[in-house]
Amino acid sequence: MSGFFWILLQVSILSRVRHPHLVTLLGACSESSTLVYEFLPNGSLEDFLMCLDKRQTLTWQARIRIIAEICSALIFLHKNKPHPVVHGDLKPANILLGVNLVSKLSDFGISRLLIQSSTNNTTLYRTMHPVGTPLYMDPEFLSTGELTPQSDVYSFGIVVLRLLTGKPPVGIKKIVEDAMEKGDLNSVIDTSVGEWPHLLIEQLAYLALRCTELSRRCRPDLSGEVWAIVEAIRDATLSSPSSSRSAQDQNSPPSYFICPISQVSRK
Repeated sequence: MSGFFWILLQVSILSRVRHPHLVTLLGACSESSTLVYEFLPNGSLEDFLMCLDKRQTLTWQARIRIIAEICSALIFLHKNKPHPVVHGDLKPANILLGVNLVSKLSDFGISRLLIQSSTNNTTLYRTMHPVGTPLYMDPEFLSTGELTPQSDVYSFGIVVLRLLTGKPPVGIKKIVEDAMEKGDLNSVIDTSVGEWPHLLIEQLAYLALRCTELSRRCRPDLSGEVWAIVEAIRDATLSSPSSSRSAQDQNSPPSYFICPISQVSRK
């Protein structure tokens, strides 16, 4: 895809949609094939997941919040009127983190507006040359060239597995499946982010594996079953005492912005 048409595509998509967890397009320059987005100071989710020395990490509470934020953004895209929007390249590198690690979905370079077929009443985009990031791509999209909202569901499941385990995407589904069959899911969970509640990781792992079913007909609907589970987990996490303390710490200004007298009085 040429730079000019790539810009036109992203502008056509982002000019139609506005959501708190979609990156905001500020402008474009066709001469230099450049798009200008809002600045998100904390890089991408991939930066955090691949930080080998763990200097940067995301607590399990933050990871659950990000899962909920991205799920809500995808539902918004898929419910867009008059035509649904499928992202097509969901992965941690395309999830940017702003202030207080609020996540926003970016890079709509291969997104598509789905036009409903008049013959079978379905919405999909068909191509002879599927593009995207193979390790996150819907296997049915790769084999048939049919891009549907369920293609994003598959990618979402892989992202959830990465947030749970902290592992690279290669073979991640098989790793989690094997651990669950052995009843040893804790052995593959990323413990560097704090102590995950056992019931919570089982729910998320099971949900993610259902999202990554090879057949898109077997995958759950994002706006129905998936959101119901994700929203309940998010709400339970936000109401926990440890999450409240974490949120207060994130929202507090640095100590050097606080009057020394106030700091003394607070201690």
